[in-house]
Amino acid sequence: MHTESAQYGPGSNYGYVCGGYSGDGNKASWYSTIDRFQFPFDSGTANQVGNLSRRRRGASANNSSVHGYVCGGESGYNDTTVSTIDHFQFPFDSGTANKVGNLSKRRSASAANNSSTHGYVCGGDYGYHDNYLFSIDRFQFPFDSGTTSYVGNLSGSRSDLSANNSSTQGYVCGGFKGGYQILDVYSTIDRFQFPFDSGTANQVGNLSVSREWLSANNSSTHGYVCGGYNHYNGTLSTIDRFQFPFDSGTSFQMGNLSGNSSGASANNSSVHGYVCGGGSDNFSSTIDRFQFSFDNGITSYVGNLSGSRDTLSATDGVDFVTMLL
Repeated sequence: MHTESAQYGPGSNYGYVCGGYSGDGNKASWYSTIDRFQFPFDSGTANQVGNLSRRRRGASANNSSVHGYVCGGESGYNDTTVSTIDHFQFPFDSGTANKVGNLSKRRSASAANNSSTHGYVCGGDYGYHDNYLFSIDRFQFPFDSGTTSYVGNLSGSRSDLSANNSSTQGYVCGGFKGGYQILDVYSTIDRFQFPFDSGTANQVGNLSVSREWLSANNSSTHGYVCGGYNHYNGTLSTIDRFQFPFDSGTSFQMGNLSGNSSGASANNSSVHGYVCGGGSDNFSSTIDRFQFSFDNGITSYVGNLSGSRDTLSATDGVDFVTMLL
């Protein structure tokens, strides 16, 4: 039985939720906010403890057991995508994250995978009208300067993805690809082996339903894919689960979030998964929680972020390679 404890390291006691977006048109707001809540979190409101180096939404977030990294995103009007990588040290309780480098190409709406030694940033887009990426970038922990390396590709180009990690493999799920002539939402699950340094990820299966702007949690044994948006069914509350190692088939719907949500972020402790923010018809500050191993039911609403927003990123110091084997 694993407990949420400081024995694992300075970052494993907290979840951090970064950036995001709310509003519409002239009232649109991009955030640099970094919220923090302590594991196990079962009530209350997360505290704003600092800020990113710039306001942005649609960033991806990686973590080692020592640092959180927030990568890329879209900053401000005119859909300006950035390549910025910020980093902050666990436990982070005040100040502004430092810009320490750049992705090989500016992008937003990517997926982020972690091994114990490297962070991977997968897919995404760099603006409208068919500018979708299949590239996978990699950087080594600790990363404090430079530009990430392009090391391979997903099975196809897409954005608005989610990512799961086992101790040996990264999984990239769902996504979107659109333009003047096409509008495709994916159920694809791609997989690559750690350490991944060249080649193309393999499609190993599918989600129970196609979706974009989904979030993902994982325990040491299972990956969970939560919520999202489907252009035919709207915003979803669906939670799918697949078992590690997953190499074929379709993930199973095991339950639902407390409400429909897309553009949420996801944190993991060693015991619980947390799904934060997002929205359906309105922007949300909700934090839902479920206990591993989750196989049935509806997640519990346990608290709120410091404000309502979607298209956030999330990071924590929980390393599933060293903590939960």
